[in-house]
Amino acid sequence: MKNKTWLVCILFLAGINIYLFWPGNLYFLNDDLLHIPLTDRGQFFQTNSVRPIHELLVKLDLVLWGKKAYGYHIAALLFHFVVCVQLYNLSLVFNKRCLKMANDQALQTSLLTVVFFLAYPQSSESLGWILGRAPILSAVFILITIRLFFSEDYKWSTYLIGAFFFSASLFTYEQTLLVPIVLLALVILLGQIERPKQMFAYAVILLMVGIGYIVIRKLVTSEVVGTYEGSNLLAMNVRNLTANTFRILFRLILNPASKYLFLLQAFVLLLIIACIIFYARGTFFDRKPAVIFAGFILLLIAPIISLGVAVNSFESGRYLYLPSIFLVAGISTIIVDFWYKNSRLKNLVLILSILLIAYWLVGKMKASTHYADASSYSKSVEQKVQQHFITSSDTLFIDTLRITVHRLPVFRRGFKTGINWFNSKIDTNKVVVRHFEDEVLNQKVK
Repeated sequence: MKNKTWLVCILFLAGINIYLFWPGNLYFLNDDLLHIPLTDRGQFFQTNSVRPIHELLVKLDLVLWGKKAYGYHIAALLFHFVVCVQLYNLSLVFNKRCLKMANDQALQTSLLTVVFFLAYPQSSESLGWILGRAPILSAVFILITIRLFFSEDYKWSTYLIGAFFFSASLFTYEQTLLVPIVLLALVILLGQIERPKQMFAYAVILLMVGIGYIVIRKLVTSEVVGTYEGSNLLAMNVRNLTANTFRILFRLILNPASKYLFLLQAFVLLLIIACIIFYARGTFFDRKPAVIFAGFILLLIAPIISLGVAVNSFESGRYLYLPSIFLVAGISTIIVDFWYKNSRLKNLVLILSILLIAYWLVGKMKASTHYADASSYSKSVEQKVQQHFITSSDTLFIDTLRITVHRLPVFRRGFKTGINWFNSKIDTNKVVVRHFEDEVLNQKVK
């Protein structure tokens, strides 16, 4: 396609993102009402996490926006678009220098990568939930780190700046911890790439930074892997770890659905992949980029395999934000390469690409509706509580409080903490909830 056509598509999809995740339609959810008040009081390293960079961002938001939720969501959208620009630049450089693509093919691949990323639905939690945006900020830092790995002119400052931004990514969201391993493998895999010694040294320095992060995490939290994020790993529950791995890999591509519909989608996906491999055998399939992108994806999902992801709701999509960057880059590389080398099947490739974008956009629209509904409920309950105590000092009885909306956590944590944060004069002992309704447990509890 012509560059102007690509630009129109990208701007249209960027507009869709703004429309679907309009900051005014979103509010504080669940852990927001626990962690943001803690940050407001100056407490960092909360609940055994070591994410001070994102906590600093929250602190800045508090200065700029106070208790107006839309401001926090504006920041999420802005950083998301920064990631899109970075992804385009990194993809272009990688395709030209490492995959030796011609200029036009590298450009088409990079532009398609951005289109896919803007349509991608599993980033919805990071756009719809304030604390879920930490992976977006981490992505900004790790993409700078990886881009420096491909520097044309290595200087001492390259190593220093790379180490700084890798540290920033870890202290924002620790999921990037294993990225240096992929970079080390790249030096070996790419063979005749320029400046291999400098690139190897750069990756080793990042690896040392990662080890330093682990030491600091141990000192701050007294544990390297916590029981929350590592229970299955610590117990070596192979069955759960294996199941979680497959759930994550399928959820990377598939929209959440009910159990049987998700299994049907997984079957269709495997069938499509099998057909692609069959028709592509011996014609175009370059194992090198496939291995590279798979390496990034696998090492980015490794830290969250013990946790797993939900397949029947858009909860836990934040875990997929970072690996999705390399998923869309890999898919784009395969599609454009196939387009250039198989002229007879160009129409089929185009149709499949459009169908994938449409499928993902349907998921993104559904996710945005779910987060808007959850936000609307959270805001209405908070306003109801505030309004009651403006006019009365009597105890407020709430017959049923929904813990989840569309299976997204709303008041699973932080309900009374949030009430106190909005108005410290309210005695939360005078807010009595008779029943809690949880869609995940499918029951009401007292």
